[in-house]
Amino acid sequence: YESFFYGVELDGRINYEKVREIAHIVKPKLIVCGASAYARIIDFSKFREIADEVGAYLFADIAHIAGLVVAGEHPSPFPHAHVVSSTTHKTLRGPRGGII
Repeated sequence: YESFFYGVELDGRINYEKVREIAHIVKPKLIVCGASAYARIIDFSKFREIADEVGAYLFADIAHIAGLVVAGEHPSPFPHAHVVSSTTHKTLRGPRGGII
C-alpha cells in the first residue's frame, strides 16, 4: 500500500479542499481522520463527503476526543464514518484497551 499525507495549513487547520484535491488525484480506498493534538473541530461530514466522491471508506480515530464526543462537546463521527476506533484509557479514563 501507499499512504498520502494531507496535513494542516500554517494556521493549524485542516484544508478540506486540499484533502479533496489529493483524494481525487490518488483515489484512496481508505481515508483516515483523527489526531492526537488537533485543537479544532474535525468536520467528519466533510471527510465523508470527500470519501464518497472517490469511493473510499472513512475511518475516524477518536482516541483523543472520545470523552468530548460522549459529552456532546465535539461532533460525533458515527453518522459519517464507516469505522470508528478509540481507546478506553485516554479521555474515557477506563482500563487500557481499544474499541472499534
